[in-house]
Amino acid sequence: MVSWKGGVLLLGVLAALAVYLVASRPRPAPQPPPLIPCGVLDTVYMRIDGGGRTLELRRPTVTSEWDVLQPAMAPGDPSSIDFLVNDLNSVEVLNTISTPHAKSQYGLDVPSFAVTCRAGSGRSYNLTVGKKSFDGSGYYAQKGGDHRVYVISSVEVDGFDRALTKPPVKPTPSP
Repeated sequence: MVSWKGGVLLLGVLAALAVYLVASRPRPAPQPPPLIPCGVLDTVYMRIDGGGRTLELRRPTVTSEWDVLQPAMAPGDPSSIDFLVNDLNSVEVLNTISTPHAKSQYGLDVPSFAVTCRAGSGRSYNLTVGKKSFDGSGYYAQKGGDHRVYVISSVEVDGFDRALTKPPVKPTPSP
């Protein structure tokens, strides 16, 4: 027969094992901060220039509706603009070149796209996008005020081009 002292000891060992298993389980790696921290909840202005086209978006406060200022004044489509702003906020950095060569080598002397955003706090951010990377997996880009050159995912860059081609204007209701 097992004494009550042995039962308490066994219970203590099991509790310690449970604490160890919970404390030592693998946790996901922390997410790196966004390259351009302009999220959907705090961005009030965004401008994209590329290919001779300009898209300019603004809202007075973070809770206001978006307006398209360029290429033509119109109310903005909230879901399309949120998607576009989220694209900028979630630009995926594939590689970082800490000691870059001349900007012309990356197409950053005459960028394909220039993106500017401003948060409700007043902070502004710039991203210039150059030519495709040597292996075609992304684009060379540079953040304003940062000497490094980044290779960023082409998914977001394609989103900038789509927005310039088809501005995120609120659709007019049809009769």
